[in-house]
Amino acid sequence: MPRALVDTSVLFAAVYRRDSAHDDALPILHGIDTGSLPDAIVTEHVLVETLNGLKAHAGHDAAVDFLDRIESNTRFHVESLSADVLAAGKALFRRHESLSFVDACLLAYMDVDGYEYLYAFDDDFDVVADVYRLDTPTNPYDPKKGI
Repeated sequence: MPRALVDTSVLFAAVYRRDSAHDDALPILHGIDTGSLPDAIVTEHVLVETLNGLKAHAGHDAAVDFLDRIESNTRFHVESLSADVLAAGKALFRRHESLSFVDACLLAYMDVDGYEYLYAFDDDFDVVADVYRLDTPTNPYDPKKGI
């Protein structure tokens, strides 16, 4: 199955019911779970950012529950950053004031490893060309649906 990256903004919103994007995030995670959307790549940096946010806003148990679900779900792939990706992420971070370091590393991962699609609600990603940010449960690999 093809893969797409998933940003903290989607993961956090899906779990944290008080997040304003909660109702928009749930169908994306459900689509990943059911296979109607591509498998999800979650970088370690995004996982850390998500878990820290959940712990701060929803509590330790919610963060641990999410971690357990991510680790047991074969459609979610937690990936580390290579030295090349980290170097590219640092360069992006230095060039784009609007990007957080985690976002810059996520974009670098996409560039170095050849991924085009990212599920994210954060429009800061739009500063980089050749990245298609998806904020709905759209399968970019389905030729009938398109993007």
